[in-house]
Amino acid sequence: MTREIIVQVLESEGMKSTSGSFVVREDRDATCFVSTPGDVLPVMRIVKIELRDKSLALETAKDERFHFAYDVVLGFRFVATSTPKDRHAGFGR
Repeated sequence: MTREIIVQVLESEGMKSTSGSFVVREDRDATCFVSTPGDVLPVMRIVKIELRDKSLALETAKDERFHFAYDVVLGFRFVATSTPKDRHAGFGR
């Protein structure tokens, strides 16, 4: 993906850029899929995406930071997080 495509994707999800960084809303769960030789690496639970000149940095909820070139990013997945009342214990529905 190119930087421009990534910006369009993030803005279409309602995120606003602040100094080249996008913060993922708390009600969303974000995953980035990255191409590696022979495999696809999912980077899950992203909380912040920082766009630089030739690369992007992904920060996760576990305070991990991943840095990738734009050309290895395959795509993103955004899912609404479930609220406690959406969950069922598995009995008595």
